[in-house]
Amino acid sequence: MDALVATATDVARIAGEATPRIVLVPTAAARQRPDVAAMHGERAFAAAAARAGTSIDVGIAGILSRADAADQRAVAPLETAHLVHFPGGDPDQIPTVLRDTPAWMAIRRAHDAGACIAGASAGAMAMAERCWTRAGAIDGLGLLRGFAVLPHYAPGRLAAWRTGIETADGARPLAWLGIDEQTLVIGRPGGEWRVAGRGRGHVIPAAGATRSAGSGELLDLG
Repeated sequence: MDALVATATDVARIAGEATPRIVLVPTAAARQRPDVAAMHGERAFAAAAARAGTSIDVGIAGILSRADAADQRAVAPLETAHLVHFPGGDPDQIPTVLRDTPAWMAIRRAHDAGACIAGASAGAMAMAERCWTRAGAIDGLGLLRGFAVLPHYAPGRLAAWRTGIETADGARPLAWLGIDEQTLVIGRPGGEWRVAGRGRGHVIPAAGATRSAGSGELLDLG
């Protein structure tokens, strides 16, 4: 969370604003306890801000259904966010609920204006082109084209997930972004990507050797 608070602070500074606005979207936890997921996120961001000696404004967009994703009261805070964060949960929920909705369009507009879109576990998986789920592969939201994401990275899990995603009808080979526990890979499509946290980030291309980078290092997504 420290790196995300720093990123949100940078985005706010570039926008000429003193206090970064962070919006939590607990969509992936809709089948469990989205209130708990949001609470844990609020506490984690507050602790990171305290460590950094900075102030932040954290809000929650309770988007748990497609009806919520069209509700202007839930959508409005996303338009002006400096960081939109998706906690973990069920990987299928975020693409299913958000695809082609006013909420996702608001998030994309914020992103185009410089905001960071971040996800933990299932939240990160949903941002890629394809997304593994227990019921089979689905299209992700496509921010990271040509990739699928493997959180809690372990090489032994990759083969099963790769089979589940890349054997779907009409599926094309994908690169994979593997992210270790307590680790972030931060960047923008078409730009530089940097690793932060305790572990490493890994790029496993459809063909060729795996590339890895540790905290503070650039990771070539190619």
